[in-house]
Amino acid sequence: MNKINVSLLLISCIFCVVHGFETNSASIGRKQVVKWYCIAQPSAPQEKLQGLIDYACGVVDCSAIQPGGSCYYPNMIVSHADYALNQLYRYKGSCNLYIATITSVNPSYGSCMYS
Repeated sequence: MNKINVSLLLISCIFCVVHGFETNSASIGRKQVVKWYCIAQPSAPQEKLQGLIDYACGVVDCSAIQPGGSCYYPNMIVSHADYALNQLYRYKGSCNLYIATITSVNPSYGSCMYS
């Protein structure tokens, strides 16, 4: 019985670490929680990132990285992949760690806001 309780506790702790901290350095009462972002690894192959952008934009709203959108500039594959990966992360709850990484640093810039 103790093995089951310990296993459930470990699974709960892992889930909390991965999914439980959902605001970016915002204090709620005395508790400070962190918001996580999924962004492209700078070393990821361009063709893999482009494939991900194509896939993600078929699933989530990518209007911000289209011409005229708030995140269109800089018009670079890695910048667009950052946005698309994070949108997909918000939608699906998972991050493709083969070409991306999870960070607590908010990648928003100028009028380009990441959720």
